[in-house]
This record gives sequence, structure tokens and C-alpha cells, in this order.
Amino acid sequence: MIKIEYRQTGPYVDQGQENREGVDLAVVSRVDLRWYYFLSDLTFTIDEADLSPPWSWTPVFDFLWSMEGALEHLERSEHTTIGFTENAELIDFVPEGEKVRVSCTYAMGETVCERADLKNAWFAFREAVLTQLSVEHPRLAVNPVLAELLL
Repeated sequence: MIKIEYRQTGPYVDQGQENREGVDLAVVSRVDLRWYYFLSDLTFTIDEADLSPPWSWTPVFDFLWSMEGALEHLERSEHTTIGFTENAELIDFVPEGEKVRVSCTYAMGETVCERADLKNAWFAFREAVLTQLSVEHPRLAVNPVLAELLL
């Protein structure tokens, strides 16, 4: 079972630029939305392997776009990694047929999952994040850069 979740918790949540007065989330650029908004705690587990970043300032949209890119590489049977803008840590994805071997630099161990299951978990995560944040921030819901995540 793969679980990817977003929680607005941790000491850095209030540092996201969405908390600045007067910000119009409908026009925030992709670059800014990706790296400076919606800092969060993420949970990422595959079966018993906990691949969750152990820090509280991961920009949720950067993780979404990074996972989307990783899935595209895996579809082409290419080895890929996800990096984090806030540090040098990595999540490593090694394709093995229809399976993917996943490990990271900030936790011990590795795990294997079905590529399709990883993709489905990302889709569910994307929908949960977009639904939650669109309800909490209606102007964000009309930002055209979010359409890139829906392709």
C-alpha cells in the first residue's frame, strides 16, 4: 500500500507566501507556487517503508510536480530521482520492469512497488491536495498554472 499525504503542520507552515497579506493566488507564477507557497509536512510510505521527508518545510507543489516528472521517466523505464529545493536529499526511483525500487538518502532501507500503484497514489494525492487547497483558497483554484498538473 502506498500512502502520500499533505499536512499543514510543522514549524514552517506559516512561512509559506500564501500567508502574506494581499497575495492573489489566482496569478501566482508556477515558479513561485512551486517553491515558495504551501510549505508542509509530507507523508510518503510504501508498505512498511517510511520515505517521508523528516523536515517540515517541503513545498507541496514542488513535490507534486517532481513526482509527476519522476513518473514520466519511469514510464520510459528510466532511472530518476526527486530532489528537494530546501536541501540536498533525494528520493531514488529505479525501474525494474513493471515494478519500481524506491529508496532515499534521508532514511534507511528501500522498497519495491508496482509502477501503476505509484502512479495511482500520485493521482489520489494530487486530487486530495488540489481539492483541499481549492476549498481553503478559492482564488488558487482559478490559477491557470494548476492546469499543468491535470494533464
